[in-house]
Amino acid sequence: MTETPIGPISFFAGDAGLERLAFSSLTALKADEGIEEAQPSLPGMTVVSTLLSELNAYFFGLQRSFSVAINWDVIRGFQARVLRKVADIPYGVVVTYGEMAKELGSEGGARAVGRALATNPIPIVTPCHRVIGADRSLHGYLGGSQTKAFLLRLEGHRIDGERVRLP
Repeated sequence: MTETPIGPISFFAGDAGLERLAFSSLTALKADEGIEEAQPSLPGMTVVSTLLSELNAYFFGLQRSFSVAINWDVIRGFQARVLRKVADIPYGVVVTYGEMAKELGSEGGARAVGRALATNPIPIVTPCHRVIGADRSLHGYLGGSQTKAFLLRLEGHRIDGERVRLP
């Protein structure tokens, strides 16, 4: 667990990479995921070390993308397709749920994209905060709309109320 400008963030990783990041304490994350005490593997510790460094740099505005390995095997189906696409959204760019659905070949699938993002197991690193409503509204975010607004401001966007302001 690490403290950040948006509160506590906890995470765990295995041999294949980052598996979970949550806006909660490590105790709460372990309880939610049913994780027993276990010795982390050396590759998992390397991932965690890299993530801590990269999160710190991100929150100081020094890092625009993450190189930490992600264990994509823990994410399945349509959600995996959505999150892999979201991972490619550049720093400082926003797209709408509808645009994301269209890119995935699911025209009219904005709600399905929203549902996939609502349970993103690796927020920030797979930047679902960069996906907004067609009316530029923030809509829901698993870390809360204030967290989404903070992350978008950090990346250079102006937020008026609950909407991303056009440049």
